[in-house]
Amino acid sequence: MKFKYKIKKTFNTQTEVLEEKISIYLRKNSYRITERGLGYIIFVEDEFSDRRKSRSDFHTRIGEGKFAFNYSADHETKVELIYLTSVSYYAVLVMLVCAFGIYTNNIVMPIVFSLALTLPILYKIFYLNEHVFKEIMEC
Repeated sequence: MKFKYKIKKTFNTQTEVLEEKISIYLRKNSYRITERGLGYIIFVEDEFSDRRKSRSDFHTRIGEGKFAFNYSADHETKVELIYLTSVSYYAVLVMLVCAFGIYTNNIVMPIVFSLALTLPILYKIFYLNEHVFKEIMEC
């Protein structure tokens, strides 16, 4: 089960420069560009890279997605990042907690744990919304 989210930003740079910065960002962070066309870049996480993996990767990495560009005449480029994040692990945990709550006749525990298990997903959305385009512009 994957969750789809979009982030939109407008930059006052030329499209070619922005596309190059995005390509550098993707290569630097061990993403593999699967398709590149006029106005878009599709990428996935490169599972065969020698990048060190950590526990915080779920919160700070995109996983897979697409950058879509909309050109403007006055050197403005609108970029839309559409990314997919897997929520299967957290959905299974919520179902297990709910099943255990039903088994023990406890109503409060599944509600509290369900809210606690949605926090990592919300953190990822807010983190990526704030930091992805900052990191791209620093490349």
